[in-house]
Amino acid sequence: MSNMATDVSVTTQQANRHKLDLSSWRAEIGVAIALAFLVAVFSFTAPNFFSAENFVTLMQQTSVIAIIAVGMTMVIIAGEIDLSVGAMVGLSGTLFALLVVQAGLPMSVACLAVLALAALVGCFTGMLRVVWAIPTFITTLGLLSALRGTAFYISEGLTIGPLPSSLAFVWYGHVLGLPVPVWAMLIVIATGWIVLTQTRFGRHIYAVGGNAVTASRYGVRVGSLRIAVLVIVQLLAALAGMMLVGRLNAGSATVGELMELDVIAAVIVGGTSLNGGAGRIIGTILGVFFVAVLRNGMVLNGLDPIIFLIAQGLVIILAVWWSMLRRQQAAG
Repeated sequence: MSNMATDVSVTTQQANRHKLDLSSWRAEIGVAIALAFLVAVFSFTAPNFFSAENFVTLMQQTSVIAIIAVGMTMVIIAGEIDLSVGAMVGLSGTLFALLVVQAGLPMSVACLAVLALAALVGCFTGMLRVVWAIPTFITTLGLLSALRGTAFYISEGLTIGPLPSSLAFVWYGHVLGLPVPVWAMLIVIATGWIVLTQTRFGRHIYAVGGNAVTASRYGVRVGSLRIAVLVIVQLLAALAGMMLVGRLNAGSATVGELMELDVIAAVIVGGTSLNGGAGRIIGTILGVFFVAVLRNGMVLNGLDPIIFLIAQGLVIILAVWWSMLRRQQAAG
């Protein structure tokens, strides 16, 4: 279709301009500088911070946040949001453990069942958005409670385990010197980057987030795209939940509490606009490690974890303010 070709041509030209125009990378450059500053400060103030062992451990512990954040980046660029990812982490891990330990299912079958549930939850959220125009903020806020409650109900509030020892490889195993979760993170990051920058689907995500009405006129299937990104982020949250079962050798309904805050904070700090239509995977990953380094450095300095929550909240406020300021400057 000629309209579709025009859409693809326009978005390709915009992508090329972004590659050449350093001013469009101000958010990412700013986060990179702030991250470098944090690393420098904590290297002097926090014992054992600047060590290969700590950095590898940091990447391993941050991997699940980064994996979900890739999907959340797509969701927010498309102009939506999902507040239920932390609850899905808890539910997916609990259900996986129940299916393996109590139902006796093979881990592969249990994994597929959990991923199917996550896809259904994403479809449900998307259908409410597309058919009844219910904002995803409202739907996923309700799901945050519903999914967490379901996890507690099916587990009766108990920790489910132990699981087969082979599952520990998912978290504690190493391939070519790096932990398996780090490899999983790198694969998801690379895939997310390719999808957003090299595919028609990625270009359509930006188009829908920028102006859904215009995108629809150019032939973009807005409803299907919204459902797709919401399914993707739920699938990644379920994957993260099952990875954490490998870490704990058990499933627990409490796993993933407040994780949605870490994920959304990383995406916003990385420069993705809450208004949609703008953001990059690279920025998100910088945001992920900014938040992770902030937490890690504070812990090694012996600060109360509550101080981190306060600092994280202030960082989110500053990031949103900076995003709004850049948007106003671009419009002016």
